[in-house]
Amino acid sequence: MTEFSDKLRRRFKVNEAASEPASPLQDRLGPSPAAEFLRRRLLRRAPPKTKVALPVGEDLENAGGRCFVRRLRYPLAIAHGDHLLASARTLDRERLAILAKDPTAAHLEVDRCLFLDTETTGLSGGAGTIVFLCGVAWFDGDDLVLEQIFLRAFAEEEAALLRVAEHVAARPHLVTFVGKSFDRHRLASRMAMHRIVTDIVRMPHLDLYHLARRVWRDRLPDTRLRTVEQSILGVHRSDDLPGAEAPAAWLSWIDDATGPVDRVFEHNRLDVLSLVTLLGALARA
Repeated sequence: MTEFSDKLRRRFKVNEAASEPASPLQDRLGPSPAAEFLRRRLLRRAPPKTKVALPVGEDLENAGGRCFVRRLRYPLAIAHGDHLLASARTLDRERLAILAKDPTAAHLEVDRCLFLDTETTGLSGGAGTIVFLCGVAWFDGDDLVLEQIFLRAFAEEEAALLRVAEHVAARPHLVTFVGKSFDRHRLASRMAMHRIVTDIVRMPHLDLYHLARRVWRDRLPDTRLRTVEQSILGVHRSDDLPGAEAPAAWLSWIDDATGPVDRVFEHNRLDVLSLVTLLGALARA
């Protein structure tokens, strides 16, 4: 009987797999190629993404509306890498003026400096580049205060830029890393869009990238901030989100709150702290 059944299957080309009971999903979708493709897609469906919460902060309200602000305070006696934050307060100003090729740097008052770093939606520049996170820091007595101003939505841009403009007006000497060619121009173009008056392009500006290049270009393979951090400052980041991935993280967070903006905050925080200790390392008395 078995041989006869086998002959019948071969004669009528009956597929053995077809005799297997169909799954409930196959019953619903039927045997068509399109249904089989859909079945495979359903089985491979990715698990839902995890929502990402912002760090602890507060709403800031001003004439431009609302934005999100995170404020941190660090005693100057703590270290960032191998250097104390207090190192930036003990400067050889004559050395600093020579390195900066700017005689006015000999009169730098570090308590009037604003350390600044931005995260933007692109590196190409232009009025369409949004500054979605701006980190600023300044000395306040025996502490360093670090503030991060963040856009939770495009509608919060004016309020955030007004807050940055307040800091720039209160501390009229910028300290950045590549800020002369990038950060200040991105902020200035967006402030102009909102008719916010600022001197950010004309104010005294110490760009530490140029100083680092003059001091360490023959010693280091390059003078990017990460290289200088590891070789000079003793700062070694773990699980750092590359700056190039920050725009996608923010746009994803704006879309469905799943982009890793918590890692963008951490990346920016470390950048700003490195500005402070790098100034001390470059102009140590």
